[in-house]
Amino acid sequence: MKKRSVMLRVREKFSNQDVLKLGTGVMLGMVVVELLLGDVPQSTLMSFALVFYYWRHDVAYSQGDATGKAIGEQASTFTLRVVIVALMIGVFISFRVETIDYSLRALMHYGLALVFGLKGFGLWFFQDLEPSVERHV
Repeated sequence: MKKRSVMLRVREKFSNQDVLKLGTGVMLGMVVVELLLGDVPQSTLMSFALVFYYWRHDVAYSQGDATGKAIGEQASTFTLRVVIVALMIGVFISFRVETIDYSLRALMHYGLALVFGLKGFGLWFFQDLEPSVERHV
């Protein structure tokens, strides 16, 4: 019985942010291992981007709902702009390319990894601009 209470106390020490940091590190390690083995990381890269986004989302909203919402809006605007530019570049490249060697599933995984990765980096970058975010709110 005493051993069980010790395990519960150890579990209480980890916050949600600590678990998400650990998950991000594990996913990044899996991406690196897949690259070193010569595989193209599709689902692992998408999972890494998803965990990274949720970690940064949790950090942004821990500062307060209004601040988190303002940071999220700036990150969404940044992500939307980059995705539009990437789509325009893709349209111009598609005029020169006759066939695509990637499956639709792989393109979907890379697209989701791009969106969630950009949103996570946006949440990370705009978190440091807190005084301007406070004025924006």
